[in-house]
Amino acid sequence: MYKQKIAITINSDFDRGKLYDEFILLMKSLRRTGQITGGFESPYIAENELICYQTTLEQNSLDSIYNNEWVNLRIKNLEEGCNSKLTIEVLGEHIPFYKDICACDLHDSYLLFTTYLNEGSAIECGSCGGSVPIYKIKGLTDKERTDIESWEGDYISCDSLNMGCGVGEKWATKQMSDSKSQLSQAGRELCKRITELTGVSTYYYLYNYRAISIAKDKLRKCPSCNGDWLLNDKWLGFYDFRCNSCKLVSTLTSRS
Repeated sequence: MYKQKIAITINSDFDRGKLYDEFILLMKSLRRTGQITGGFESPYIAENELICYQTTLEQNSLDSIYNNEWVNLRIKNLEEGCNSKLTIEVLGEHIPFYKDICACDLHDSYLLFTTYLNEGSAIECGSCGGSVPIYKIKGLTDKERTDIESWEGDYISCDSLNMGCGVGEKWATKQMSDSKSQLSQAGRELCKRITELTGVSTYYYLYNYRAISIAKDKLRKCPSCNGDWLLNDKWLGFYDFRCNSCKLVSTLTSRS
């Protein structure tokens, strides 16, 4: 991951408040395409310059080849309003980052997965386990990118309540672990759409943290079809359960 400076000099008398708003819209559009990751940092105005510092998965994440029409429109509006060009500068590598970036040419499968600590993509590669930049997934529409961002925000909110161990913990845990919860239904439907658009099977992760023994946990069946889904060996060094029919994965409880 990398920290990058995005800036533009204001060489006009255009309303600065409106320019700032357009800059915010650009950051939101870049977040939606996956070109910037995590919660984007607020921009600020220093003398005649609009500036923000954002995190990206790759050094070239902000290259124009990854822009969609909305990113290009926001840049066009800003450059016309400011009478100058947008500049992008890679400042350095952002450490730590717990997951490598996927470098696979082909993908056997994807996984929709995140946590409240995740700074990378919500899509993992089923071949190498690396983080797959959203802007590199061919076939996704703007709607799917928006829905990934929305689901990711909802999941992180639930995981934050879960980790807070106070208000909303039980509700949030159920949302993440129940295959029929509102959060899971939204995520599983999103996985189906990603599969249809990309031709790559996409699995959905179910959180598992319950007070039962490991031996008893291993007897669990797939919560969707009641079929066997315990793996002989962990998939990608992390997942203990996988149902290829229902496209669900999970792990053994860590609360035995």
